[in-house]
Amino acid sequence: MIPAFYIFLAMVVIGVILYIHERLTRPSDETQEIEEPPVQDACSDDCCGTHDVCPSEMMLKHINDPVEYFDDEELDAFKGRGSTDYSDDELEQWRDVLYTLKSSELMAWERSIKKRGIQLPEVIKEELISIINA
Repeated sequence: MIPAFYIFLAMVVIGVILYIHERLTRPSDETQEIEEPPVQDACSDDCCGTHDVCPSEMMLKHINDPVEYFDDEELDAFKGRGSTDYSDDELEQWRDVLYTLKSSELMAWERSIKKRGIQLPEVIKEELISIINA
């Protein structure tokens, strides 16, 4: 029983010495409570809520992948247009492509459109979201 007491006493003494050493060597500005920066949403994109992963994270993951076309080369003509600057006939062109895609291709198609510098029309974006959520 006495050896166990000596081991316990040695552990307490070593613990006190380490505590004092830590308090003396730590810079004084670290002793104050560190204020955590405000938590920002990792996604600053206009998240539509259909993705398990934020679109910007997906883009970074596939940044070096080549642009993939889905028989939609005609959509390159819309490069540089705003998402609300489409006529009804042009929206039909978008729908022709959208509704011929397989459900497994939708996310890759959206990524391809963004990589090509084309903005999805608002109406088509809503239809894409409803298809993904279905």
